[in-house]
Amino acid sequence: MRGFSKFFVTLLIGAAILFFVVREMGTEAMWAGISLFIGWGGLLILINTFFVLLAGALRWGQVLKSENENVPFLIILRYLVKGFTVDFLTPFSLFGGETVRIFLMEKEVGVKKSAFSVITDKILDVTMLFFFLLLGITLFVVYSVTPSDSLLFYAAGVIALVLFVLVLFYVKALQKESFLKWVFAIVGISRKYLDETENGRAIIEVEEKIIHFFSGKKRELVKGLAFSFLRHFFFVSRIFLIMFLITGSTDPGIAITVYGLVILAMFLPLPAALGSMEVILVLGLGAIGHEIGAGLTAATTLRGADLMVCAVGVILFIRLSFMSFYHQFNKFMERFAK
Repeated sequence: MRGFSKFFVTLLIGAAILFFVVREMGTEAMWAGISLFIGWGGLLILINTFFVLLAGALRWGQVLKSENENVPFLIILRYLVKGFTVDFLTPFSLFGGETVRIFLMEKEVGVKKSAFSVITDKILDVTMLFFFLLLGITLFVVYSVTPSDSLLFYAAGVIALVLFVLVLFYVKALQKESFLKWVFAIVGISRKYLDETENGRAIIEVEEKIIHFFSGKKRELVKGLAFSFLRHFFFVSRIFLIMFLITGSTDPGIAITVYGLVILAMFLPLPAALGSMEVILVLGLGAIGHEIGAGLTAATTLRGADLMVCAVGVILFIRLSFMSFYHQFNKFMERFAK
């Protein structure tokens, strides 16, 4: 119940922010974003969104193959869509569905390999996401006519945080040292849980697999990063198409800039980046010389495309039965709480 309470609180906050943005700017910009789905433009946006999912499924499949697991591609794609649905609807749009993906993939490869594959997949994703975030914000500074100090301050904080975590992880991985034990020591938590409990030893075993992937499997790592780049390339190309339909812009630098701003919005703890994406894109596009209404239109279109993926995810969950999934997932989580 506590999780549902947090969800509804953050949802209400996001909805309130969106309400004030729409009230200030009018509903025309929002309806313009929805109307983009009527016609060839909307079809191309959805096709591009499908390519994003395909690239993500190929990357996850590649990680599984590094452990000699050949899970059928359609199963990987189906589990990925379900995980994305949970990601999108939880307070942090970039995170949240990983536990569900581990739970689902456990049936195919076992819990240890499932956890390894999902966590490794997320690290690959965040690594390339940071590259596009840094590139996008750099271009934002270059393109800015009237830069927003508050937006730049927030961007600098997010970049510094993600960079710190990634550098720390990769340094530890290359040195073949435990990242988790270091974290436990820093926060003052006893390492006995990791060393002396069954679940703790399982976690360390998964971490060892992850460290080996990033330090000893160079070919698999390169392939994973390549698929990760491809996935984010399709994200950028989707934004390029949306910006072309909204503003007529054919500048790929603008698309990368907008993608950097979208990534920033996803770091705020609001479901579907509701409200945060509108505010950041309105401020960001205004700063680089576009009409601020274009920010609301772009945010509406992006969320609309992702909601269609979520609709597919909800249908897949319904096939499993929400109640059945909820009870099975709770049992899965209880195993690791002991």
